[in-house]
Amino acid sequence: MIGFFGGSFDPVHLGHLNNAVQIKQQLGLSALYLMPCKAPVHKDALTFSTQQRLDMLHAAVQDFPELAIDEREINSEVESYTIHSLKQIKQQYPQQSICLIVGMDSFKQLSSWKDYFEFQQYCHLIVLARPGQEKPTDTYHFKLAKHKFELAEQGAGLLYFANTDLHDISSSKIRGILFDTTANGKIRANRNLAGLLPTSVINYLR
Repeated sequence: MIGFFGGSFDPVHLGHLNNAVQIKQQLGLSALYLMPCKAPVHKDALTFSTQQRLDMLHAAVQDFPELAIDEREINSEVESYTIHSLKQIKQQYPQQSICLIVGMDSFKQLSSWKDYFEFQQYCHLIVLARPGQEKPTDTYHFKLAKHKFELAEQGAGLLYFANTDLHDISSSKIRGILFDTTANGKIRANRNLAGLLPTSVINYLR
């Protein structure tokens, strides 16, 4: 099985990275790819440019060699949707079970994603919940998996809520620390980002 963890990564932070490593280990994935989107449909405009987000991802995975980057969406010349990526990934890895990894916030909005009802044909859906978040009852055409072992036994179509020690860090919180809107959006001086971002990303921002 291989995993794809999508997101805007604006910027990538230790919550993304540590959660990705944990889910890779928990599910026994042979590879886990961070898959940055070009322009998120359900979020406000991005703070960092496409190249800056990609640069920070490449810097981050130097500290996390267990992870890799899939650039198909961020480098796409046309509007990119998850369903298109899933179809491409399945063609690229026809013998592999594909795990699409999303956060609970994204999972709750899944019915607004293009052709979401087709996802179960191409992947398992792995949901990461922040501390205190309740699981919704809608499974969006997926069959609920009670145990992670079921994922390897079936090619696609299962929904699994990950049981990991998730790190409750958000990109919006980090942007709030980084930027002072009264100073024309310039990065604030002497902000302590230790424990939030990898050292390589902190150095890049500086």
